[in-house]
Amino acid sequence: MLEPQRSLRPIKNADSSPIFVIGSGRSGTTLLRQMLNAHPRIYITHEAGFYSYARHAPKGTTVSDWLEHYFDTYSFAWIRLDPQLVRAALPRDLPMERVCEVFQTIMRLKTEQLGKARYGEKNPLDTHNLPRIFHDFPDARVVCIMRDPRPTVLSFNRMPFGTSSALLNAYLCRIQYEHTKPFLDRILEVRLEDLSADPRATMQSILNYVGEPWDEAVLQHVSHAQVDDVPTLPWFVKATQQTPSQREVGSEGREPMEQVWIRLVERVNHELMQRYGYKPTTSVPEPSLWQYARALAGDVPGMAEAAYRLLSFKGLLDRHFQGVERLDPQRGMEENLKLNPSAWRYYPAFEMPQVPRFPALGAGR
Repeated sequence: MLEPQRSLRPIKNADSSPIFVIGSGRSGTTLLRQMLNAHPRIYITHEAGFYSYARHAPKGTTVSDWLEHYFDTYSFAWIRLDPQLVRAALPRDLPMERVCEVFQTIMRLKTEQLGKARYGEKNPLDTHNLPRIFHDFPDARVVCIMRDPRPTVLSFNRMPFGTSSALLNAYLCRIQYEHTKPFLDRILEVRLEDLSADPRATMQSILNYVGEPWDEAVLQHVSHAQVDDVPTLPWFVKATQQTPSQREVGSEGREPMEQVWIRLVERVNHELMQRYGYKPTTSVPEPSLWQYARALAGDVPGMAEAAYRLLSFKGLLDRHFQGVERLDPQRGMEENLKLNPSAWRYYPAFEMPQVPRFPALGAGR
């Protein structure tokens, strides 16, 4: 665990110091969120995407206009909050520069609903939003959970929301790390391996950092944390039902990664591995140039498909927030799970969950 080097100011109130849980994805962010949510004072929302969706707002739009499109996303639907409450609590015609007030308002309403005091968001994509987050909340508490990139890439390859390109997934780990580097003096860095091996010590450090007292409930999240605000997707359900010691942090219990890809992932993520103490594999011989070339050539179709699907999904979100083409919350969730269709073979019994709906959804349009 790497403590922030900057001296942090005392927490004044929940609005000034929200908690953000970030990471590369497939690194234990959902597990950590569930453990924090078991605390009687903390509620961390699941990938509500406040800052990520704000990137799709057309130039010149107001928060009120953007908010109506945000209400119509699967991310907001899983918060299970009546949009009318949010509309009533926010002033109209806020400029997008003040979108942080949407985050504050929604989270304040949700924590009041749950009888809690502190709030925040868990979202791996918030690694890209750190400049805006620290601009809006200089005293924010950001916990970055990391994992060995080799099993992380292997896991990404098998996720319907990921990609089938091992090279892209390796660079995703690196890019997420690169986005955190300018802020490492303000962030608490935690390894999934440490959370699994010693959850008590790790959670004590996290709670000290976010300024909350110790509570044994964080070690019993399976029986304490709320679970109806997480889509019932296999990988999320698994995280909500596992204790840290049950969490597989290695090769996911499946077939191992090809040796050439072990070396490629290590090369791409050399700096990350060095910082967090992940040692290169000594049992794998150095592949030949021909082996490298063959592996990369075989990855090209997956890379091309991933680029096409990611750009197509971005286009759907852009058109939705521009008011050109509505993206129904259910379809939005399903489209997000089509980014890597080959991964569905790992989930043969899967049934698509239905997005929660409020009667008031879209009433302000």
